[in-house]
Amino acid sequence: MITVHLIANAHLDPVWLWDSREGLNEGISTCRTILNLMDEFPDLTFIRGEAAIYDHIEQHDPETFARIRQAVEAGRWDIVGGTWIQPDTNLTSAAILLRHFERGRDYFQAKFNHIPRIAWAADSFGHSAGLPTILAAAGMTGFAFTRPFPKEQKLPSPAFWWEGPDGSRVLAYRPPLGWYGCERAEMARRLDDTLKTAQDHGLAHAACFYGLGNHGGGPTRRLLRDIAEWSVNHPEIKVVHSGLHRFFAALAEENERSEWPTYRGELGYCLRGCYASALRIKTAYRASEAALARAESLDASVHGLTGASAASQLHEAADAVLFNSFHDILPGSSIERALDEQLQQIGLALHHCRGVEFQALNALAGRVDTSVPHVEGDFPTAVAFLVWNPHPQPYSGHIELENCLDARPIFSYDGKYDVLPLEVRGPSGKLIPFQRIRTEHDFLRNLPWRMRVLVPVELPPLGWSVYSLGWVEGAGQPVDQRSSAPALAPVEGCIANGKFKVEAQVGTKGVHLWRDGQPLLGGEGMGIEVYDDPWGSWGGLSEEPESLLPGKKLQTWQVEKISTLESGPERAVMWVRLSNAHEGGASWLDLTFSLYRERDAVDVAARLRWNERAKRLKLVLPLPKPGGEVQADFEVPAAVVHRHENGEVPGGRWVRAGESGCGFSFISDALYSFELREGALRPTIVRSTRYAAYSPLPAEEEPWVPALDGGEFKFHFILGDYSAPGDQLARHLEMPPLVQSVPAVPGNLPRSGSLGALFPAPVRILSLRKSPDGSSLLLRAQNTEDRLSQPIFTWQGAEIPLGPLRPFAIGAWTIANIDGKAWIARPSGM
Repeated sequence: MITVHLIANAHLDPVWLWDSREGLNEGISTCRTILNLMDEFPDLTFIRGEAAIYDHIEQHDPETFARIRQAVEAGRWDIVGGTWIQPDTNLTSAAILLRHFERGRDYFQAKFNHIPRIAWAADSFGHSAGLPTILAAAGMTGFAFTRPFPKEQKLPSPAFWWEGPDGSRVLAYRPPLGWYGCERAEMARRLDDTLKTAQDHGLAHAACFYGLGNHGGGPTRRLLRDIAEWSVNHPEIKVVHSGLHRFFAALAEENERSEWPTYRGELGYCLRGCYASALRIKTAYRASEAALARAESLDASVHGLTGASAASQLHEAADAVLFNSFHDILPGSSIERALDEQLQQIGLALHHCRGVEFQALNALAGRVDTSVPHVEGDFPTAVAFLVWNPHPQPYSGHIELENCLDARPIFSYDGKYDVLPLEVRGPSGKLIPFQRIRTEHDFLRNLPWRMRVLVPVELPPLGWSVYSLGWVEGAGQPVDQRSSAPALAPVEGCIANGKFKVEAQVGTKGVHLWRDGQPLLGGEGMGIEVYDDPWGSWGGLSEEPESLLPGKKLQTWQVEKISTLESGPERAVMWVRLSNAHEGGASWLDLTFSLYRERDAVDVAARLRWNERAKRLKLVLPLPKPGGEVQADFEVPAAVVHRHENGEVPGGRWVRAGESGCGFSFISDALYSFELREGALRPTIVRSTRYAAYSPLPAEEEPWVPALDGGEFKFHFILGDYSAPGDQLARHLEMPPLVQSVPAVPGNLPRSGSLGALFPAPVRILSLRKSPDGSSLLLRAQNTEDRLSQPIFTWQGAEIPLGPLRPFAIGAWTIANIDGKAWIARPSGM
């Protein structure tokens, strides 16, 4: 006998065509309605996820919350999903996806003594190939989802094993009807289709998801009566009001008799416009993910040394980051007012993280020897800087130091800005080389007061070093024993550092890059193209074929202006403006290229001024040699996937295009949408669609309707050769060292030191923070290589083996001190 499991649900977007206040309060109304309906229909069961909605009900309607608890205890209310909110699972980092399940687990266990084991993605827009690894690491045994719909991606069966790159797998189920709910009049047809699918695939158990949804809703009296009538008319079918845990238990039992097929890879793509919509949200959100990771690891490290902490601020920041990964916020598919408010919440998270870092570094600086050289006469002392490396491996690169050299401008050097004698000293007290660079301000430019310098540094892992910058008459010159070529600008329109060369010429269509004398990019170099894009914020909401590829190419921008900003020896900088001015346009992209001494990469700071409608702006990165179909490896949450030309696709922090000897690496801190076509990688920078728009609308129509992402944007990217360490470059780009000027004190800690480390480097920390009671550390990491690793974590001088970690697997450990004598690592599952 076939059993049809009725899965009543009421999908609720807390932010979409409404703001979060309306969405969260609708959660109260929906749950009240369901509970009242349960009183009327004793067989009715219901599923509900998203701990944030439960938390809101608990705070604002305790009576309804108590009724929910009673329904859970009675087995009629199934708590599913396990996340704080239903996040996007293509664009959100692996660390934050895992944090969702951890936050949800802690909440549901504390409030209901229940830990959900079935994940539920009612409406997320496709799923990363690494999601099974994340789900398994989070303790999930099952995964129910709807997108992509069957017409967008065929699967071997509605029920299947989904396997991650580490070999872990979860039992997955996609409703054959394509979405999570139903309309009021379609219950009988929905049950008919569910039955037919079960028969076609030989399923003994099939799930029929039903209930009104999007703005809450859920089952109605008519739906329940239609179900009862259908059941009477089909006595050969067992119809049960069920939940996801009960249904997946039945699937697992059925699997013992007939093994479900196994699927490996991505579950995507759909609603591809969301990979690029709302650059303003995406840029701020990516920064908040990195800020949270850096602030938590710094807070944990310094707390272990000094006892200082600001955990309450981090808790609020973490919840804000989780909430804004929601699948209608981060993908940019909500209304303007709602996205503006969510941007403010992301700003609050960033503010809290900066505050925690400020407090932690000041607490550390109070213990470290930050003294500066003694000076004679009526001269100011140097300024001390505490520099923190947030990474668990040593950092080698450059930092910038800027501060006032005296309490007032130095009038004796008026007009002699470039000859004011400066000293920069490192943690050993020795003079170190530096390069004078322009300050952030432009006040009395030729009168020295604040000075800014670029300094090469070597920083210990999860550690600090002290540097000083001062005005010293008769300042000595450091002895530079490096054999590498300096970074220079030999002629206007060219910079080089002995490894890379960047050239640009006014009137051309691109910027050329060479590495070791060979072109890194082909064709006309790095260029900009504009395409017609009348589609809404989702792209084609019905996955129209013409929405999956770029529209008509409208413009190819030209190099309009060039200027050399710096010429070594530590860094050479060239500013290039590309624009559509030659075609009468009013948009431009400023690219500031930087080449550092001894750095095998090109760093680019981008500032876009965008004044277009119904258009898409793409960066064009041609492969150095023309060939056949372009292929690339994309970093995605918890995995790396290899892709061919397939329209617009989601990506993460880095992409490796082409092949060894004929390819390059692209790393960014903001971009998520990419296309492989015509011998080039084409990242989408911005698309100026209408907010929450359904139908295509040409640029000239309804000009009073606001479009997403007009105005100015800032982001960064890095270009390296095919073998460049993309993951390391991405981490350094998102989380550069922290530099903080601090009072000079003779502390009892050395001027350079390390609090922790993780080796080998391919094992990447996903999160490092204190336990809630502050007594231990919580460490989560992933092996990013295809071979077994034996990671060792160093903490306060102790080497702590973590045990074996499978290729691509995620591990979690509690690092605790036993009787004040030894540190140990205990695996901590979810």
